[in-house]
Amino acid sequence: MSYRQRSRGLRLGVDVEAATLFSNLGADNAYWVARRRAEEASDEDLAKDWSRVAAAIARKSKPSLFAAMFH
Repeated sequence: MSYRQRSRGLRLGVDVEAATLFSNLGADNAYWVARRRAEEASDEDLAKDWSRVAAAIARKSKPSLFAAMFH
């Protein structure tokens, strides 16, 4: 995982995580892994970061992911 330092502690590097998951797992699996990590996160800030990762993956893969989710 890539992290960056902020005044409130460590935070995910959202774009880096999204790109890494996307390239390693493909769009659909990457999205669901990020969603699961958001649900299992140890604090609210980390959960928000993982939700942002999932959203970034969804934006990159609109046709395949949204087709699978809504059909």
